[in-house]
Amino acid sequence: MKPLKILAILLILAVIVIGAGFYLVHLGNAVAMGHKLIGLSTLFIFFIIMPAFIWVRYSKKDLSGFNLNKDKEKEDIDENGVNWD
Repeated sequence: MKPLKILAILLILAVIVIGAGFYLVHLGNAVAMGHKLIGLSTLFIFFIIMPAFIWVRYSKKDLSGFNLNKDKEKEDIDENGVNWD
């Protein structure tokens, strides 16, 4: 199974758990448990799924063009004749 499909399944499960949490809050029986489900699944999305998605998408890409170094900056100034700072 591809990593993006696994992440998609985990995201769908997290959204279902958020929905279940809102349902529990709406019923009024287990409000504290509903808030815990909403909070934990939100933390799971932002601290587990999102970094894993970023790592999967950018693990094989060449990101050297995004590095800011002085040599590249000097070449840009010489090439364009304008310093944007």
